[in-house]
Amino acid sequence: MNKILKTLLSVTFLFFISGCNKQSETNEELRVVISDGVHIINPWLRDMPAGVSNTAGFMTIKNDTGKPLFLEDVSLDWARMGMIHESKVVDGMAKMIHQDQIEINDQLEFQPGGLHIMVMGMKEPLDSTQTYNILLHFVGREPLAVPFEVRQAK
Repeated sequence: MNKILKTLLSVTFLFFISGCNKQSETNEELRVVISDGVHIINPWLRDMPAGVSNTAGFMTIKNDTGKPLFLEDVSLDWARMGMIHESKVVDGMAKMIHQDQIEINDQLEFQPGGLHIMVMGMKEPLDSTQTYNILLHFVGREPLAVPFEVRQAK
């Protein structure tokens, strides 16, 4: 079977499964974006109160390429900028530390209190009925457009 047909069948199968499975913690539908061995699972943006122009994006990246994967940047057109940050406590102070590049060997979680996509200067408030594309820039690959849905933080 050729590579394109295998990919289409895999995507169809995963979308079918994702509609049937639920996350145990959030009871939200599992969503997966796949591109040549890279899986983006449950991409979501934190819904923010009116007047707040920054937010954060979260997801799980699963690497099935058989070699290290490097996420070096993110971009978007619905806010001034997006950056990869990690929240850490340094010398007793909570800080967000910019990440120039992240290596993903197997699976990596972007979650509240840890790695996240920091979105700054949103042009308008998020609409919970819409998805918002963020381009993930991996070294040696075309940017991957991922639709992030809007959710309330748990």
